Amino acid sequence: MASNRIRVLLCSSSMDGGGSERQLLNLLNGLDRDRFEPVLYLLYESGALLDDVPDDIKRFAFWSENSIPRWNWPGRIHSLQVQHLAKLLRREQIDVVYDRLFHMTLITGPATERTQTPRISTIVSPPQFDLARSEKRWISMKKIALRKAYSTATALLSVGAGTADNAAKYYKIPREAFQVMLSPIDIERIDSESSLEWTGPALRQNRNQIISIGRLSDEKGHRYLLQAFAKYMNAVKMDQAPAADLHLVGDGVLRKELQSLTASLNIADCVFFHGQVHSPFSLLKQCDLLVLPSLYEGMPNALLEAMVCRVPVLATNTAQGAGELLRNHPLGKLVSKANAVEMADAIQDRFLRPGPWLEKIDAAREYVESHHCLQAWIDSISQLLVRIAKKP
Repeated sequence: MASNRIRVLLCSSSMDGGGSERQLLNLLNGLDRDRFEPVLYLLYESGALLDDVPDDIKRFAFWSENSIPRWNWPGRIHSLQVQHLAKLLRREQIDVVYDRLFHMTLITGPATERTQTPRISTIVSPPQFDLARSEKRWISMKKIALRKAYSTATALLSVGAGTADNAAKYYKIPREAFQVMLSPIDIERIDSESSLEWTGPALRQNRNQIISIGRLSDEKGHRYLLQAFAKYMNAVKMDQAPAADLHLVGDGVLRKELQSLTASLNIADCVFFHGQVHSPFSLLKQCDLLVLPSLYEGMPNALLEAMVCRVPVLATNTAQGAGELLRNHPLGKLVSKANAVEMADAIQDRFLRPGPWLEKIDAAREYVESHHCLQAWIDSISQLLVRIAKKP
């Protein structure tokens, strides 16, 4: 039986606790072992989710087997990574490759072209913003390389219609080449872990709890949330709103800067930086509002997870992601991007007029159950893998 299984190589830079890494973990756990033999390929063998990788998964990491070359001219490391992956594809007799995030597609694209291995690539964020934010050098060359890599993928997926539209225009790839496959949510896991006791700092009684979950980086817009929360707390001081605390879950390059901003806004006593939390659902479940202040998004898992936990949601009106979802399905409140005043007014409205916010939480949960079912997603990926793999 084992020799007849389809060998699927799942690729990621690391197993950090982001949404894409979580989806890879979902596949590693969910693929039927009678039909598939999943294998994990990383650049760095690290990340909060690494310990959750199933024991039966064979895994490889580029930087565990290589070191920085003595003579390191531009492009050499990338060339070595492509060569390393191509050799592995041949040696391990991989039948199909699955990658998420453009950093890996830059490697899997040329590697699978060398070995003629079928490949599924997924675009998770609008590249018009994501590529320019993440890459500071050789952007034009990387854009050309990515256009080729995505154009030659056996199957090209996107987490939303808006992201597919943006990628098609940015890379000049026909829109019909994209298949939209909405991100899955492990509802059973969220329900189980949200019922556990929160082991972090005790929540202060008689205060509303606001939460934001996401990487602390520019595109997530946390500085506008902090400015909005400062305005809200000014209203609290004038007895125009009930007291609240703000919880920021996630870590990133802006943490110290955001902590300094918090201090300068005189709200440090009611803003809590929790860092990376392996399972934030027991905290999320106890909160009264989730805020996503992003400047752009693909499809934020935190939004869907809050909807599962029946927590009201407030998000910025991004072209893709939360903005796209809540425009089509008015299950939360949208405000303009980078607008602290609008955001503060919406937070105040949540606690002064709770009725309209709470009326949507059951419908929001039902939407996720209907459109973001984990097993349905795994079944769809499985069918796609069978269809394009080398083996019949």
